[in-house]
Amino acid sequence: MISFRHSDIQMYYQAFIRDMENIESFKLRDPNDVKIKSILNTDIYTKATRFLEASVKHVVFNCAVIRGDNASAISELSSRLKRFNNPEFEKIKALLNQELQFDIEDGLRAREFSGRDKQFLNEIVLNRHRNVHATEDPSTWFSSNNKDLSNFEIEFAGLINIISYIDCITYNGSVFEFIAMELV
Repeated sequence: MISFRHSDIQMYYQAFIRDMENIESFKLRDPNDVKIKSILNTDIYTKATRFLEASVKHVVFNCAVIRGDNASAISELSSRLKRFNNPEFEKIKALLNQELQFDIEDGLRAREFSGRDKQFLNEIVLNRHRNVHATEDPSTWFSSNNKDLSNFEIEFAGLINIISYIDCITYNGSVFEFIAMELV
């Protein structure tokens, strides 16, 4: 099991893994279970996106506190973080750059995560977006999920690689900037 530096992210991750294990263990016993399984496949993408969004917000907020931002700056940051949603990679990159002057692409250059990981993260967010937002076309209202748990497990590894890198952001007070600690 992965171990995160931030205990709140670790706790959320462990709860998420329990949810995923429950979904994996769900057995089809009758025709109604097919619909339930479809809902569970959709739910896992929603939960993963929430985990990603919460992790990014948590790290940014805590970094600002560690940097020594005053109460007013923290309050303004909290307001900005409430507007951060649908955490595609480019949005995460922009948030980290704006709030922490931290370039997440350094992790790509250092091979802490890959371009494919970025693609997988975006796939999870996009699939969640497709599933929670309705269109005017009623034929898509009940089944917009084109993925299942096997797709998710492949994509989730990429999401975890990026969260692990973000989890390693720390403040270097001697040069007054955020850096990524080396992943172990």
